Amino acid sequence: MKKILLFFFTVLAASAFGQKIKWISFKWAGDSISGKYFDKLAMTIPVTLDNLPYKLNMQLDLGATVTVIYGNSAQPYLEAHNDLKNKIDTTLKFWIQSQRNPMFRGIDLKLGNVSFGQRNIGYFKGFGDNIAKDSINSSTEKQIGTIAPDLFENKILIIDYPHKRICVTDEIPKQYLKAAFRSYKIKDGRIKIPLTINGKNEDVMFDTGSSLFALITTKEKANAISNNNITDSIKISSWGEYYMVYGSSINKPVMFGNKKLMKANVYYDNQKSSEDFYREEQVLGITGNAYFLKNVVIIDYKNKRFGVQ
Repeated sequence: MKKILLFFFTVLAASAFGQKIKWISFKWAGDSISGKYFDKLAMTIPVTLDNLPYKLNMQLDLGATVTVIYGNSAQPYLEAHNDLKNKIDTTLKFWIQSQRNPMFRGIDLKLGNVSFGQRNIGYFKGFGDNIAKDSINSSTEKQIGTIAPDLFENKILIIDYPHKRICVTDEIPKQYLKAAFRSYKIKDGRIKIPLTINGKNEDVMFDTGSSLFALITTKEKANAISNNNITDSIKISSWGEYYMVYGSSINKPVMFGNKKLMKANVYYDNQKSSEDFYREEQVLGITGNAYFLKNVVIIDYKNKRFGVQ
């Protein structure tokens, strides 16, 4: 009897504290920008829509608010599958780029081999690369949309950068309980994590879609924490809009809790819309993947905590 009870409690403990993690692999997408090649430009995750037999992926972008399928990219798949096309529901609406768009209702969504059930997904009309109809059956993955934080509401998202994988759980796995955690603020699914820069606490938005930059802010604030000597300039695009950004080396310490972050550049652009966005969101700026490439990041959407291990 004692052996049976011991076995029972061992199984119970393993279930509670050693939960099996369903990892989902991601890939880094690279490209040339302003004549320079960046090998970690975007995080792409293989997806399956309604069990259709195509090689598709979506970008993990925690700076977005709604998971979307790009209208231009989806067109040949909609033409081939009326069942998918008929799921576009004009009674469901979402806003993006100051435009109102319909949504797909009840798409069966998988990331890797992990099911996320039936989801309502935005239909971003007129956006994305055009995909030739005769190429949809090729073995090359086609990027068809963006994964936003709405998929992870009330869950825990773990991003294991060194092993290029993510997982979504209900509880923090035992091996990550000792990570350095700090509370964050959240608005429309976007999280704002606290950094200490030159001894001052600052909120910055954490955005996996901002892979190029450890930190991007206004010109004034960039100059205040750098050597004020431009060493880099890049022409980038955001949702189809192109503009220049300028970078210089940060010469002030940047900390997450007690953890000192690696040396990096701070960037800025001259877009008034960027300054307005930072002011409205009450953040210093945006931080991306660059600061955490050697770490595991744990985003506890249930308890509003951000961890680094």
